[in-house]
Amino acid sequence: MNPVAVRELEERFRTVRSPILLSVWVLVAGALTFLAYLLARSAADAALSDVGFAGIGSVLASNSMGVFIFEMIMVMLMTGVVFVVPGQAAVTIVGERDRQTLQLLQVSQLSSTSVVVGKLVSSLSYILLLVIATTPLLVIPVLLGGVTIGQVAGALGMLLGASVMIGGVSIWVSARAKSVQGAVLGSYLWAAMLVFGTLALLAGEFLLFAPDDTGRARFEGGRARDDGRELYTSWINPYLGMIDASSDTLTIREELLFSPYVPFEGVLLKRQGYSYGTAFDLAGSFSIDSDSTFTSNDFGSTLFNQQQTFRTRTVDPKRSSLWWRTLLFEAIVTTVALFAASRHIKVPRRRVRIRRTREVTSDA
Repeated sequence: MNPVAVRELEERFRTVRSPILLSVWVLVAGALTFLAYLLARSAADAALSDVGFAGIGSVLASNSMGVFIFEMIMVMLMTGVVFVVPGQAAVTIVGERDRQTLQLLQVSQLSSTSVVVGKLVSSLSYILLLVIATTPLLVIPVLLGGVTIGQVAGALGMLLGASVMIGGVSIWVSARAKSVQGAVLGSYLWAAMLVFGTLALLAGEFLLFAPDDTGRARFEGGRARDDGRELYTSWINPYLGMIDASSDTLTIREELLFSPYVPFEGVLLKRQGYSYGTAFDLAGSFSIDSDSTFTSNDFGSTLFNQQQTFRTRTVDPKRSSLWWRTLLFEAIVTTVALFAASRHIKVPRRRVRIRRTREVTSDA
């Protein structure tokens, strides 16, 4: 294992602060998950009370509750990555410079790439530990239904990719910075640009660039749809990549509960030819009409047969999945950032090679 990472991991987890912060994180994550469960149960009971199922909505709408809890947990984890990783990675190299210990690393037998990679591993270790500690909470939505193991794995994989990208950019900022305060501020600015700035660029792409192909619009499932167009700025945003990997946007479901993914799923559906307003409605929550056929005596059986998901329909894809494009972008940004950071850590050009010599002993 990288010696820089080993040394910093030993120093980080040797203190009392690490287990305390880990315990607080788990307690807060558990409390938020329990709050999401209470909100989902209350919303399900309220939605089904009008059709004679008051008090048992949480039983009939377990799938919708599972999806809601899963999406809340993943949005919380991605937000935690955005706010924790820059603060951890920003002080790695500039902190060594302030303590005047960077020269010791420069004259060691490690290359500049090994130093940078070791700093990245050590800075990401803490947030990855927090994510691993929160992973058992994802069992709850899987047991409730509506969420598969593949969706959980896809979401965690995209979460890891976003962590590595933000950590790599923060280390590059740390290698260039002259002070710890400047490194932390610069890292958070870059993280905000990569995450929230891309949403502003996406809004600009909606307004300024080519409009939808409304000339060839047609109706599918009662909704107007055309060939659409690619939204290139959507490739950059880690939230969109995670949501695309953890939810099937081509299967449009009108759920009982409002989804935290709804604004992002509207963007993903726009790539498939729907206007943003229509896409938002398609991904929105389900409202039960008093004149609906679901109010008949077979409402309960219909509800169970449809796995607590109403008016489900699958649309044909116009474009392939977004998540692999996001992963490719994150890999390129991480590689460039680490390479640029290694250029700022100068090491001797000629490495000293230590050769082991055998001791020759002879019998006296």
